[in-house]
This record gives sequence, C-alpha cells and structure tokens, in this order.
Amino acid sequence: MDYLPKMGPLPPMHDVIVPEEDHRTFAISHPDHLKLYASPLATQEDMHNVGHIHDNSHGEPHLNESHHNHSVSSSSTEHAAPEMMDPDVPILKRAHEASTIQLFFDLFFVANLTTFTSLHEIDTWTDLSSYVGYFAVIWFTWLQNTLFDVRFSNDSAYERMCKLLQFGVMTGFAITGPGYNTNWANSQDVANSILAFRALSLILMSSRLILTFQYGVAFFLLRSYKKAVIPMAAHMAVLFISAMLFLGMSFAFTRTSSEKVLIGWYLIVAAEALAISMISGQVNFLSFRATVIVERLGLLTLIVLGEGIIGMCEAINKIGSDNVYSADIIGTIICSVGILYFMWMLYFDQIAPDRMGTIREHIWVILHFPFHVCVILVVEGLSRLSVWRKLTDITSSLQTTFTNLPQNLNPDDLVTYLDATLNRQLNNFTSFQGSDIGAPNLTQFYSQIQQANGNKTVIAQGINSTFISAIGWVCQNLKVDVPDPSSGNETDFVNSIYNSFTTVFIYFFTFAGFVLILLAILFLLGKRRKLRGELLAVCVRAIFGIAISLLALMAVPAVATKNNSAYNAYMFSAWMLPTILICYLTVIVIDNLLIRYIHQVVKWRSHLHIKGHDA
Repeated sequence: MDYLPKMGPLPPMHDVIVPEEDHRTFAISHPDHLKLYASPLATQEDMHNVGHIHDNSHGEPHLNESHHNHSVSSSSTEHAAPEMMDPDVPILKRAHEASTIQLFFDLFFVANLTTFTSLHEIDTWTDLSSYVGYFAVIWFTWLQNTLFDVRFSNDSAYERMCKLLQFGVMTGFAITGPGYNTNWANSQDVANSILAFRALSLILMSSRLILTFQYGVAFFLLRSYKKAVIPMAAHMAVLFISAMLFLGMSFAFTRTSSEKVLIGWYLIVAAEALAISMISGQVNFLSFRATVIVERLGLLTLIVLGEGIIGMCEAINKIGSDNVYSADIIGTIICSVGILYFMWMLYFDQIAPDRMGTIREHIWVILHFPFHVCVILVVEGLSRLSVWRKLTDITSSLQTTFTNLPQNLNPDDLVTYLDATLNRQLNNFTSFQGSDIGAPNLTQFYSQIQQANGNKTVIAQGINSTFISAIGWVCQNLKVDVPDPSSGNETDFVNSIYNSFTTVFIYFFTFAGFVLILLAILFLLGKRRKLRGELLAVCVRAIFGIAISLLALMAVPAVATKNNSAYNAYMFSAWMLPTILICYLTVIVIDNLLIRYIHQVVKWRSHLHIKGHDA
C-alpha cells in the first residue's frame, strides 16, 4: 500500500469550499426548512428578484408608496420604482401565485357547497332564500380568509396551524349545513334548525377571532411603521366586533325570531367585508394591488362552475334512468354543457388585472359575491329544468296513452290495456341504486274501473287517478320533491309540480340575465381607459342580460292562475335552455367581432402615428 499517496488531516468543515454549481444543486434538491414564523415584510432579496431594492432607516427595503398607480400584474411581484421614500410605510411580500395550502382551503369551500346543494334543492322561494343565505355566510368567510392570505400569509408552522383552525371552521359549516333551513314542517325541524343556527353563530365567531389574532400578530410585526398602526388596528376592531355580534346573536334564535336574526348575519358579513375593503383602499400597502386576489377569485369562479358540472351530471343520471334519450333530452344535455362553457368564456376572456385601478379592484372583488350567487343559481336551474324536460316528455307520452284509449272496451279489457301500456312505458324506468321505489301500484284504480258497472263518470275518475299515480311514481324516480298523490287532492298534486318548476323558471331566467349584467359591470370596473368598442361590448352584455331577465315575467301571472297560455306553451317546449345558449353565444360572437375591430383601430392609429412622425 506504499504506492498510495499519504493524506494529511481533513480540514475543518467551515473551511471546505463548495463549488458554486454544487450550491445551486443543493438549493434545488433540498428546499428551505419550514420556519416557525415567516414575516410578511419584504426583504431585499424579495425585491432584488424584481429589480427594485431600496433601503430605509428600518433596515427594510421600500417601494414607491404610489405603486398602485402603475400597471401591475396581480399574479406577479412587480412594483413600481419609488419616487420618494417613506420609512413609515411597510412593504409586504407579494406572492407570484396562490400557495397549495390556500388551494387546499378552497377545497373545503367546494365540499361545503356540494354537500349543501345535494341536501337542499331549490323548488320554493323559502329554499332560495335559505340557499343564498348559507352561500353568503361561507362566501364572505372565505373572502375574509383570502384577504388576509393574499397580503400577509407566508408559509410557516404558525400559518399552517392557523389554517388548520380555519379548516375546522369550514368543517363546522358542513356539520351545521343540513339544519340550515327555515321551511319547517314540524316542531322537530324547528328544534334542529335553531340548534344548527346557534352552533353556526359560534363557528362564525370563532372564525373572526382567529382572523383577529392573525391580524394581531401581523400588527405586532408592523408596529414600528407609524402609518401601519391605525389601519391594522382597524382591521382587528372590525373583525372583533363582528365576532362579538355573532356571539350575542347565538342566544337570539327562537322559532319566531330566527329569520330576523339570520338577516342580521347577512348584514354583518356584508358590512365587515365593505369595511375591510374601504380601509384597505385608503392605505396603499394594504391594497389588493399586486396580490393574487384576481387568481383566487378566478379559481373560486371555477369552483362555482364546477358545482354546475356536478349538478348537470346528477341530472343526466336522473333523466337517463329509463335508458331512453330522445332528441330533446340530448339537446337539453348539449345546451347545459354549452351554457356552462359560455359562462366560463364570458368571465375569463374579459379579465385584465393590469388595467384595474386600486379602488376599482376593491369594488370588483366585492361584486363577485352577487356574480357567484347568480352563477350558482343558474347552474342549479340548469339541472332542475333538465329534469323538468324529462318529466314533460314522460307526461306527454302517458297523456297520449290515456287520451287515445280504445272505445267501447269493457272494464276488464280496459284494465288489461292500461296495464300492458303502462308496463311497456314504465318498465324501462329503472330505480336508482339503493332506492326502494318499486313499480307503481295501480291495483286499487283498476278495481275502481272494474266495479264501476259501466258508470262513465266513475271510470273516468279511475283513469285519471291511474294517470296521476303513474306521474307520481315517475316524480319519485326523478327525485322531484312532490306530495304523495294518493294522500291528498289530485289537483293539489298537479299544482305542486307546476308551482315548483314555475319557481325554477323565474329564478333561472332572472339570474341568467343578471349574469350578463354583472359581467358588464365587472368589465367596466376591470378596465380603465376603455375604447369605444369595449364600451359597445358592455352595452351588448347589458342589453342581452335585461332581455333574458324580462323573460321571467312570463311566469308571474302563472303563479296566480294556470291559464297563462304563452308561458305554458314556452314552459312545456324544449326551447328554454336553447334560448339562453343562443343569447350567450351571440354575446360571445359580438365580443370577438368587436375585439377584431378594436385591434384594427389600434393598428390603424399606430400606422397614422408612425406615418405622421416620419413626415
């Protein structure tokens, strides 16, 4: 072994020189360890990444306090170079994109919305108000968490613990969701709802107290910046007051006062959102500029549209239970997919965060609540009207059978004919897995016909009862919530179906129009210095939106009387969903034509400018 060179003692580890390329390799393959707490303040390295580094007396770099006046992408960390330094204003980190834990939080919103929708179908105005109320509570809770995350949240053990607590809050929403209802049928429903409301009020209190604590920690870190003290304290005060109001309201729920207390909830969550937005809009470092708020709202819009896709698939499962897909049923499915797709296009094709002003962006954020309400009600209406289309198809087929009965049949032959015909039409209607709905029991009606002794009035009543019972069985298979036709007046049974889908018709067309109207408003707020063609695009959206909403007026007389021939003809036709599809498609086509026109105008003006400059 003498031929091996002799090695001296190993150098100390701190004297080992690691090549630069090894440093880079280690940084890539070994990410930074999880910090106990990460400061929201931007470091010199953060601003070096965007090319703007400025030191101040606090040892932290500063950007221009008026950076919000420049075009800044909400999904980037761009900041405008400062014109003058203000050591009393902190500079916060700006993330490039939403973090995975924030997206994970959004999944809890998805789960709550999907679960609540599956348990609460919207067939009455009470159902509608309950649905919108619950959606408001979880939406504004999501918003408050998001407004903190996009400005102050940085991955750390502390932030993950706080987010875990908020996961618990969202889980509490899921637990209380089944009891969120004011359409009480008995005393047990009242007791369950009041218990759910009280628990949810305490959950809302907990959510605001967690956020108050999070803002308090951020306030402690920013306490040396004089201009950060008052706005941060105001954030904490707004959320703490909300928490105390929710605590007090938890004791106010009774059978007679619940609806009024719920209105108080809705006013509180709206007021706190407006207060936080107004405070943030007055302070540059707290504004939503250069944050990922636009991305988060876009993702939430996808979640709301995704709820529509779930509802559409469930509706397809219902209407395909008999394995019969007629041309209008196929058309209904195509229209449902098209409407969802066109809503996606109309929203995402118009977003231009680099053209928003600070105040405009804050209003734009808040207006997403009514927009999301409209979208969720439209997609819910899509699934309900798809089921209605299937129900009218089966009803028309059965009605043809009962109105074209062979003449001069004796009672026994008439019963045999009805039984064979109904079995042929209904046997393909397979029940859902786990359902105990068997074939319709028509024996009692057959006996009524056979024992009529030729009395045509009694026979007619038996035939009508058989028809109503068959329709009731179909409604059960389609999961349409209607009273049992055998337990009451047959007229009330028919009217319940009619009134249920009339309610769906009114809110579907109303909010389908409001979707376009709100898109027009969001377009106006989202783009400064609009060209003439863009203003025309706003007008097109508004005009079509108003026109669609006015279609809901067709059904208003039908609430009081069933003799509205125009509404009945339209309601029982296959043109309801195609109407919305055609209107949305027309708006998209006009939009693209206007965009082409705008590009041509800009190109022409640029050409004239260059030509004039050369001259």
